[in-house]
Amino acid sequence: MIPLLNRAARLGAVGVVLLASAWPAVWSQTQGAGTPPSAPEHGTRPGIPSTAAPLAMPSPSSPSWQHANRAVGQFPRGHVDLLRWEQKNLPQMTEPSAHPDAGQLTLVRARRLALQDDALWLKPGMSAAEVASVRQQIAAVQWAVQKLWVNAVVARQSVVHNRDVLAVAQAGAELGQRMAQVGNWSRARQIEQELALWDASARADRAQLQADRALQALWQRIGAGMTAQALAQQLPLHLPVELPALSSVDVQAELSPEALDALQTQALQAHVRWPLEDLHARRLAAGLGLGAQDLQAAQKALEALAGQEPPMWDPRTMTWGHAFENAWQARLQADRLARQVRADVQMAVNALRVASQAAQQTQAQVLRLHTELSQETLLRYNGMLKSTWDLLASVRTRIDSVDAALQAQRQRWLAHADLMAVLAGLPYADSASASESTSPSNTRTPGH
Repeated sequence: MIPLLNRAARLGAVGVVLLASAWPAVWSQTQGAGTPPSAPEHGTRPGIPSTAAPLAMPSPSSPSWQHANRAVGQFPRGHVDLLRWEQKNLPQMTEPSAHPDAGQLTLVRARRLALQDDALWLKPGMSAAEVASVRQQIAAVQWAVQKLWVNAVVARQSVVHNRDVLAVAQAGAELGQRMAQVGNWSRARQIEQELALWDASARADRAQLQADRALQALWQRIGAGMTAQALAQQLPLHLPVELPALSSVDVQAELSPEALDALQTQALQAHVRWPLEDLHARRLAAGLGLGAQDLQAAQKALEALAGQEPPMWDPRTMTWGHAFENAWQARLQADRLARQVRADVQMAVNALRVASQAAQQTQAQVLRLHTELSQETLLRYNGMLKSTWDLLASVRTRIDSVDAALQAQRQRWLAHADLMAVLAGLPYADSASASESTSPSNTRTPGH
């Protein structure tokens, strides 16, 4: 769904740029039959500009309003004829072709390259603790690589969206400049469009820098034997729609207590410390020969002792002495670690469910509403009930919505990586929330 939305947003930006480019075409018609029509700048394609904005708007000689009226009068039906003229005279825009190696660096291959680089192996003769330690190291590597891979893919997509926003801002600045030249606008209103262009240019630069950082971080981790450029060419163009297989439990829905307990048990068994601490506590209790009633009575005595101020150990009131104290402390330590692991699983499951719901809602609702708003704005524009600036603002908002859906998918993938790590025995780390401050800026400039 995301690739289709990306294409729809880019087509909207292209339409606005073509509409804006009709103005220089009109001026070229007024200069005489021998003057060639306006064309895009050399080395760039319309609608896909470089991230660098012009330092200053060009200032040709200002035509009079009589020349402007005569130029527009050559097109009796207004902007419809302008668009038709542009379609005949400007080169057709094509989608950028993907590299032949695009998509080869899947998440599975990225994990495999990272594990080869770290040389983590399970060897014969390892103890249970050593095996658990190696498994946790492998899980930590996979968790880190998945985050780097997701960030690199999403950052490249965000660059495209910000370039589309820049294209819309350039169209607005160009139209604003020409309206100011013929006297329809004041310099103050033209400055507003130039400021919007500078904001869009800064956003595009930040997005490009973020993409470069994400690519370099991934290349440092798994780029043995290839250049950073080669690795970038192998990245997928879009995040996959489906998450990697997690388990037979659907964590995107509200889990039953039994399903949640199954995930928590899986995380406990994969933990490097809890199985050993639980086994140690059970052995100490079995060595003392304590039954269930004895344990309950001792627990009540210890609870009463802990309630004193300050709590003091009184061997005269304790039947089992220090041996039982050691066994009970071991049990408390194992149970405390178990609660921590279970809480980590609960938080990771909740984070993934919320992120999945947010991503689904963004795609199904927010983008749909912005698409309808864009279509309604275009319809009212064709009926001369909306201005060009309303159309520009609508397209810019729609592109921002597509990027918002992309960022929601990114949060979903990061939350999935966190849950995978917890189930592998690692402590919970909220990567999605921690990465919000490092994502490209999504500041919107209101239309005029």
